[in-house]
Amino acid sequence: MTALTHVLIANTNTYVIHEVYVFNLNGEITDLTYDELQNALQLAESTPNSALLIILKTPGGELDAALNIVSSIENAKIPVIGFVYPTGSYAWSAGTLVLMSTTIAAMAPGTVIGSCQPVEINPITGQEIFINESKILNAISQYFVEVAEFRGRNATFAHDCVFYNTNLGPKEALRYGVINFIATDINSLLNEINGSAINGVTYYVINPTITYYQPGIGYQVYEVLINPTIQDLLAGLGLLLAIIGFAIRHYYLAGVGVILMLIPMLTGLSVNWLGLALLIIGLAAIAIDVHAGFTTHASLFIAGIILTALGIILLQPTYTPQSWLIATNQVEARIVLYTLVAFVGGFGGFIAAKAIGIIRTKPLSERLYWPINDIGVAVDDISKGDIGYVKVRGEYWRARALESVRRVPRSLLLVLMEIHCL
Repeated sequence: MTALTHVLIANTNTYVIHEVYVFNLNGEITDLTYDELQNALQLAESTPNSALLIILKTPGGELDAALNIVSSIENAKIPVIGFVYPTGSYAWSAGTLVLMSTTIAAMAPGTVIGSCQPVEINPITGQEIFINESKILNAISQYFVEVAEFRGRNATFAHDCVFYNTNLGPKEALRYGVINFIATDINSLLNEINGSAINGVTYYVINPTITYYQPGIGYQVYEVLINPTIQDLLAGLGLLLAIIGFAIRHYYLAGVGVILMLIPMLTGLSVNWLGLALLIIGLAAIAIDVHAGFTTHASLFIAGIILTALGIILLQPTYTPQSWLIATNQVEARIVLYTLVAFVGGFGGFIAAKAIGIIRTKPLSERLYWPINDIGVAVDDISKGDIGYVKVRGEYWRARALESVRRVPRSLLLVLMEIHCL
């Protein structure tokens, strides 16, 4: 450590930054954004002489999520830097609130903030309705004002951006005391911060290491599942499979369709609860297929494997690299890790054993053959030459009777048939 650093640390009104963690807040602000930012903030706080840099490019988002983010930033043990970047970006509505709550706020040239009037969105139609009730506007506006004053920023803009949807570019925002700096990129911003005094604290940026925060695989999978396009695709495919399954009396296929339709409905849950729900549904689907003797062409079995894998991924505990290095956390961390590995390994072995058993006892090519001359149960009374339903190997088939067949409950009939379709 240099002599300069010793002098700076001795002064309680200075803060030295050696490590900068970068968090990209790109897109709509949701509860998932809050969870990810919390992890990034905890990672940064576990590193001495660090700061968290939030790159903002957002149209806004959920008010509750934004309020939680503001609370985390204001109670952070390290400086949090907000930066609307790159050129052409924006931080409107809730994004403006997040920017004003940061310890140091900056904008790149050609960026915009503002337009903070609250909007109510109809969850069914998606229609946006601007809220004009004074009770709500006054409450939100005053919160914006308090956040701005807490950081020594322009309270008038905080009020006007809610009531009048005021917008500012970087030059106006700097002139009116809404932000602290205008910078073209991250390095130039850190150079601007170095040696500057903000709210009574002088910040020094000395040989900074820049680390970009990457969310865990569970959060990445969750982001895919909550994507509206993916949700519409799953819902549409599920509905199609359900209709086809019920139409041809292939109820296991219909069950797969119902499962696919359930997934978009469950994505309103948090990442951990969604993981638990998918894990339970996946294991149930596998159990049903095993109980049915794998007579579903493995449709439920494969769907169950996929859902179980997704559930395990979403339920993974998130550990930062620094947490693994703390001796007091080693025992707990290893217990969690070994338990997870044992569960995944044991369940994977079970799946592999079942899959090998299926392959040995009933090859794929054999299961693709039509059950001509097989033994089945007549579901309908079928006259000679007519087509009706029969049940073979637990599945329903359409068959043409070579002789008149009457439905006899709980008896097996030898049915000679010509298969027309599933």
